Amino acid sequence: MNTNIVNFYLPDFYKNFRLITMLDDMMKQNPELFFDNIRIGAVYGCFPGSIWNGGRVILGSCTKQDIQYALSEYNGRNIAVRYTFTNPLLEKRHLFDSFCNLCMEAGSNGKNEVLVNSTLLEEFIRGLYPEYSILSSTTKCIRDTASLEAELEKDYKLVVLDSAYNNTEELFQFPRREKIELIANHYCMDNCPKRLSHYEAAGRCQLEFSEMDFPSCSNINRDFFEIMNNRSFIPVEALYGTYRSAGFVHFKLDGRGFHKYKVLESFIYYLVQPEYRDKVRLCILKNLY
Repeated sequence: MNTNIVNFYLPDFYKNFRLITMLDDMMKQNPELFFDNIRIGAVYGCFPGSIWNGGRVILGSCTKQDIQYALSEYNGRNIAVRYTFTNPLLEKRHLFDSFCNLCMEAGSNGKNEVLVNSTLLEEFIRGLYPEYSILSSTTKCIRDTASLEAELEKDYKLVVLDSAYNNTEELFQFPRREKIELIANHYCMDNCPKRLSHYEAAGRCQLEFSEMDFPSCSNINRDFFEIMNNRSFIPVEALYGTYRSAGFVHFKLDGRGFHKYKVLESFIYYLVQPEYRDKVRLCILKNLY
């Protein structure tokens, strides 16, 4: 892995397919509009109806042909598809879900990845689908130094940190920075006390194909410019300055399940040179709608 390149991981590979592929085309055709030495390293999410999915509730359905087409398009662009199989409530009986295994089989070409939370599912995937790179999910909510250092020593391609570590002195003391992935723009409130229970509620809804039964959260409706006030928010100047210089080159952009205008603003902010942001935004919007 080239440690000089900043890798960005973008949300909703299925819902945002047109937006992401359009952005990738522009990055290849007009690289001068974007920051130097960056790439879309992976796109994360799930195909609708995946009961292994966690973090957000993504219901619905799609065909085998939809799955194959999306995987082919992304992999053909040298972009990994990263399944968010982080449902914390999985039981052994759920491992044999036909749709989730279909998704895994379709992407078993050595180019794709899986985010995990459940030890049960992780062991199942490692045994049956060894072609996948395995990543440790932020949904584990690891918030103590000893546990995080132990996680970094495990056989994961990357460990996605809890955003509570962002912009702290402690973060810059960690070793193995080549294995650390940071969420640059987490939409949740800083140090949310309900985060674990929210993930459990989302996992239950995914398993039961039901609507979310969880108290409404005002933070989830904030736009991109409002979350800039979060203590955990990583400004673009810091990302390409302090963080990059310190060896942090893996950044996840939050926003799965959100309206396209929210995720578009985060893409523009982090990927596009400031003087070209309006131009790129207009070009994308003209072709997207």
